[in-house]
Amino acid sequence: MNDILAHVGTKTEFNKNAGNAILYEYVETIMSIEDVSGMRVLAINILGRFLSYRDNNIRYVALNILMKAVSIDDQVVQRHRATILECVRYFFHL
Repeated sequence: MNDILAHVGTKTEFNKNAGNAILYEYVETIMSIEDVSGMRVLAINILGRFLSYRDNNIRYVALNILMKAVSIDDQVVQRHRATILECVRYFFHL
């Protein structure tokens, strides 16, 4: 199962809505499984990539999932701290 999840997380294209939808479901799946810390790092990195998009809907979804992820593994989320702060500043015009 881990091999399939790793393949989906690394081989799905980011440049199309369908790919983003698949990656969103991938991240949700990884976050719901308790014992996949290596895969969780990949999922958080995908969310970090979502935060760099110009589409506010994708950014908002990524921020919501990252809020859940902080309670699971805050150290992995810390790597994307600067990007998260930039998105929050954008949303709240700080």
